[in-house]
Amino acid sequence: MAYATDEALGVIELDENLSDAEKPPELPAGVYTGEIQDVQRQTSKAGNDFFAIKFVVPPEEIAADMQDAFEDGAILYWNRQIIPTGKDRRALFNLKKFIEAIGLDANTTSIDPNEWMGQRAKLRVRQERYQGELRSSISAVEPADEPAPSRAKKPARVEEEV
Repeated sequence: MAYATDEALGVIELDENLSDAEKPPELPAGVYTGEIQDVQRQTSKAGNDFFAIKFVVPPEEIAADMQDAFEDGAILYWNRQIIPTGKDRRALFNLKKFIEAIGLDANTTSIDPNEWMGQRAKLRVRQERYQGELRSSISAVEPADEPAPSRAKKPARVEEEV
């Protein structure tokens, strides 16, 4: 893939010799809570527009014996969220399920992916082979067990008459 830019490419200085780099361990299969930390609009090879959504699983969600490998958390991408065009019922339904999974109200006619930032969801993670290497990937995005603190609505207080 070629990228067009007006800026000249510069030299990158690395902290270690590139030949010494080893593949980091993969996040084991399981269920984790992840937080959305980035959303980008992209186009697939087939020409479909989709949201590339970056989830970060915090270190405390990862088994203690693997936390050293994931000091800043584990990064996983959900690249299956097609942007609906027209009345594409499958894409609309999938977007509805995603919006509900991240704790937002699906009763809307407009979508602002900026509102997704910081939202949490339960991620079902599996391991699969890709080009001969084992990789962790998200197989499903489901509602988190409890609402994200920054977006949770406080229950209305009911006062009894005395």
